[in-house]
Amino acid sequence: MKFDLGLINQALNALPYPISTSQLIQFARERGVDDQVMGMLEKLPDKTFNSAQEIQGMLGGLGGIGGALGGLFK
Repeated sequence: MKFDLGLINQALNALPYPISTSQLIQFARERGVDDQVMGMLEKLPDKTFNSAQEIQGMLGGLGGIGGALGGLFK
């Protein structure tokens, strides 16, 4: 699956920071994020994120598909 990096960055930058992992997941669900992306978000550690860059860094540190998506941010 191909991800639109511009749309991902736009979505992450539009989040109300700080945002917890559970709030991030809820926010994504409410906006109909697809199952593949939801799976990546659900792998994030339970913490509070203070910026889009922080989420991007965590996604980049995940293995498997999360690592593939995170590679887009580097």
